[in-house]
Amino acid sequence: MNFVRFSLKYPQVTISVLVIVFALGAYSLFTMPRREDPKITVRQGLVLAFFPGANSSQVEDQLTRKVEETLFQFSEVRKGKTFSTSRDGLMIIQVELEEWVQTPDMFWNKLTVALQITKQTELPPGIMGPMVNSDFGDTEAIVLGITSKKRNYRQLKEYTRQLEDKLRGIRAVSKMKRIGERQEEIVITSNSEKLAQYGIKFTDVIKILQSQNNIYPSGNLKTDATEVPFYTTSYYNTEEEIARQVVGTAKNGDVIHLGDIARIERRYEEADSYTAVNSIPAMMLSLQMQEGNNIVDFGEEVGKKIAEMLEQLPSDVDIVKVIDQPALVDHNISHFIREFFIAITAVVIVILVLLPFRIALVAAMAIPMTIAMTFAMLHAFGIELHQVSLAALIVVLGMVVDDAIVIADNYVELLDEGMSPSKAAWRSATDLVIPVLTATITIIAAFIPMIILSGSVGEFILALPLTVTIALASSFLVAMIFTPILCYAFIKKGLHQDGPETAPDKKPSMLDRLQNVYDKSLDWCMAHHRITVSGSLFMIVIGVALYFFIPQKFFPAAERNQFVIDLWMPTGTTVARTEAAIQRMAGEVAKDERVTSYAVFTGSSAPRFYYNFSPEVPATNFAQILVNTTDDAAAQDFAQELTQRADDLIPEGRTLVRLMQQGTPYLAPVEIRISGDELATIKQIGDRVVHILEDIPGSINIRDNFHEDYYGIDIQLKPQASRLGFTTESVAKTLYVGFSGAPVSTMYEGSTPVDLVLRLSEESRKDFNQLENTYLPSPVTGSSVPLRQIATLSPQWYTGRIVRRNGVRTLSILSENEENVLPEQVLSRARKEIDKMELPAGYQITYGGEYENKQETFSQMVVALGISIVLIFLILLIQFRNLKETFLVMLTIPLSLFGAFLGLLLTGNNFGFTAFVGLISLSGVVVRNAIILIDHTNELLAKGDSIPEAAIEAGKRRLRPIFLTATAAAFGVLPMILSGSPMWSPLASVLAVGVIWSMIMALLTIPILYALVIKPKDIVHPVSNEK
Repeated sequence: MNFVRFSLKYPQVTISVLVIVFALGAYSLFTMPRREDPKITVRQGLVLAFFPGANSSQVEDQLTRKVEETLFQFSEVRKGKTFSTSRDGLMIIQVELEEWVQTPDMFWNKLTVALQITKQTELPPGIMGPMVNSDFGDTEAIVLGITSKKRNYRQLKEYTRQLEDKLRGIRAVSKMKRIGERQEEIVITSNSEKLAQYGIKFTDVIKILQSQNNIYPSGNLKTDATEVPFYTTSYYNTEEEIARQVVGTAKNGDVIHLGDIARIERRYEEADSYTAVNSIPAMMLSLQMQEGNNIVDFGEEVGKKIAEMLEQLPSDVDIVKVIDQPALVDHNISHFIREFFIAITAVVIVILVLLPFRIALVAAMAIPMTIAMTFAMLHAFGIELHQVSLAALIVVLGMVVDDAIVIADNYVELLDEGMSPSKAAWRSATDLVIPVLTATITIIAAFIPMIILSGSVGEFILALPLTVTIALASSFLVAMIFTPILCYAFIKKGLHQDGPETAPDKKPSMLDRLQNVYDKSLDWCMAHHRITVSGSLFMIVIGVALYFFIPQKFFPAAERNQFVIDLWMPTGTTVARTEAAIQRMAGEVAKDERVTSYAVFTGSSAPRFYYNFSPEVPATNFAQILVNTTDDAAAQDFAQELTQRADDLIPEGRTLVRLMQQGTPYLAPVEIRISGDELATIKQIGDRVVHILEDIPGSINIRDNFHEDYYGIDIQLKPQASRLGFTTESVAKTLYVGFSGAPVSTMYEGSTPVDLVLRLSEESRKDFNQLENTYLPSPVTGSSVPLRQIATLSPQWYTGRIVRRNGVRTLSILSENEENVLPEQVLSRARKEIDKMELPAGYQITYGGEYENKQETFSQMVVALGISIVLIFLILLIQFRNLKETFLVMLTIPLSLFGAFLGLLLTGNNFGFTAFVGLISLSGVVVRNAIILIDHTNELLAKGDSIPEAAIEAGKRRLRPIFLTATAAAFGVLPMILSGSPMWSPLASVLAVGVIWSMIMALLTIPILYALVIKPKDIVHPVSNEK
């Protein structure tokens, strides 16, 4: 080929270009953006609406159903994955978009407009929202905790503001958000009896405070020469001024001040959530990084700013990194790069051991050049360094040396035939350009169909086929251009020419001994071809059978040194009681030496710090601990220990210890959904499913997503209430201000706002008797009457939550699994019993969790495998132009199944997503051996050999390159197997053992089948590449 001749004719030009490419590759390696996982488009968002005063059923009927009708009008909404939760005064809809939606932000804007129209035309008054939270999927890069045992929240807030000012100077900072902020407020409390005694109404106090503490325009004084504005300033500046505010006049004519009837005190608001770091109250600051930056560099910049800030802060104030994505990415990427260079070393050692030194040197030198070219092209195409792209490089490493080995081997063979080094250098590449290119394209064809995988899984794995394609293309270019130059420069004699390398007393090499064993084995197989063919077919059957003995888990836990502990107390639990419960767990966490830090979130959740982690919506009965440990093994061990002790530590709550997961998020590994109309019927069916799961060993933390019913009080106004001027609205507002408190005005201290909050005293709102004896002023008579005289109070139980999926009420029964039990095992046993249940008409049971994720992705992967096989078939057919030869090559794919599944059994890995990726990849890798065999067989036939002679001789002559390339491919992924990574070890196991097994089967079976199946009329002589 012309470019091969050009590279040999002008080696200085060729080498200069390669040096530049190598430099670009080295530069790219150190400057490419790095992240832990590929960027995944978050297609989830939240629609929130508040309906104060409504119970869960009212929220569902009057709010949720209306909003769902609006949502489901959009084709972008993935209805089966969209579910709503209606609970006391709140609607939450988790919206998932279809996988074809590429610009979610545009849709969220469109949805916001549609929901505003719905609010104006269909929703009842008093609703706040609906609001679209499209930032739900934003992932925090760093979360800092500002802590001190001596400082109050106001001081921590000021330190946080100062830290924000410093961090704002970092160009890569995207968003900053405070977490756990608590405001000061001035609380004005009284009791209804005293207010009634003085004839003072809450509404009167509110009006006075608001009218006295607002800005009103006062006008201007105009003279002949000037215009002078004037201002009426009557702001409250202190609590004393508020206490002196006149609110009425007593019957004896005395002025009544607010301080006479109410207690006025400054304090921090009764927060619905608390945050702490290492059991020290804290305010947190989360940071997001702009896209396209190197997160490791970002972490270093933030670290410098923190160090500067600590020098300015008092010694008792500390800044703790609660979440440190840059450090995790740096650790994980460094680990992958270390594995990558170990893999390079392993491949080089294999080459050096199995090949003569100079040939090995030529083949080994192709590796750094190919890798450098690959890095340069990855950078140019915008592919970042993360676990998938680096895993792809490790997988393909043993393959990129194949082309160089084949070219070098052919060069040496041509020298042995007496050809000059210069001509052999040219011919070594040009003679094999078609089979090498075909083999390269075939492997690419196996990987490239994975780009059809859609959704988050498709985006997660996309970098693998792209990286493999780039690396193999680079390998082909290096083999065609660089390897012939190296052969010509370093190898002057063939292996069987006279010289030191072939001295009579020289010991046979490992390859020589292997060649002798193989020659005898191949001759025996040919003599016993019936046994050989039958044995091969039998191994295909055994390979398929092995699949059913391999445990299946589609995605493993993430390899992170973090886990979370979720606590759900009974519905209605106060945040203070929830805090007391979670602190018992925090005490156990603090005592363990494996823990480096931990953060407690009471009433709220940690922000999204991992693509698979979904924050919980705030609730007073919820708490969470984010635990950081020394390493991922410590996290797994400690999480398992806490799982076993959780019920003893917090028996009154439901505790769930969760490791981070890979893949598409789910509510639980096992999720059984019961859908229908009537809540009572759904719950009855759900109870039966719970009993089934409770009887299955390994099923733990069984729960449902409706949560417990909660206790409430129904207030029905009596007929006489209207005669006294009371309405439902006036009673509700008065009770709301009295019992929940309401900010009625704001006092400013400089630029700091301090709310004035009016409410009844704690003694007046502590129990049911106080509620029914609360005095309310009559709008008609002006006198106050107790609530019990105008209303009937009835305690009732209300449904905790009502969940609707795809617009239908759906109860999900959720279950975790013990460490040595797989979700599939739990679900398969449960389904046997569930299938026996007779459901009422209109009710159905479906399955979510890991099962649903597997079904959705598995079907796509089967399609990808099918496309790979079809592409490989077409490529081979184009090359050989013969169906029989094509099918012989394709036979290596089923022959490799035994080795692929044996690899999983030997390494103790599960069959999951990456194992399936390995199976797809293997289909392209294994055909290379048969291509080499059949291509050389055709060359020998063209020279006049008979079919049996050519087939057997091709096997013997091509043992060396086939053995070397297969061994290099297997050893390349060996570090990945030894690392024990639950994510990537299955893929490596499938490839390593599958490639070796396929090599054995191809070398022993393909020559025999060729000799038996191919007839003289089937032969299509290869077209010479020599020009």
